[in-house]
Amino acid sequence: MSPQKYEIPPEFLDAADRFVALANEMGDEFSADWVRAVIMYAAARYSAFNWLTGDENSQQTLEQAAAYFRNEYETMFRENVKELEPVYRAARFGGPQ
Repeated sequence: MSPQKYEIPPEFLDAADRFVALANEMGDEFSADWVRAVIMYAAARYSAFNWLTGDENSQQTLEQAAAYFRNEYETMFRENVKELEPVYRAARFGGPQ
């Protein structure tokens, strides 16, 4: 595994795993594209509600908030690919690529 820039608390990873488990369960009935779209929509809806009703970012513009969420998603996506790619390439192709 690649070294992380920061330590991710186990309870955070456990919570994320609960969402992944639900997504995998939904994947038994729906396509991966559909499940990905639902997850992104739910995250956007939850974040929009919290951004609109929260006090902590009251000075943040919509453009600033969108940039923040976009950058955070990209960072998390890239970090997950970097961590998972060697494992799944080895399993799929019989060794590291």
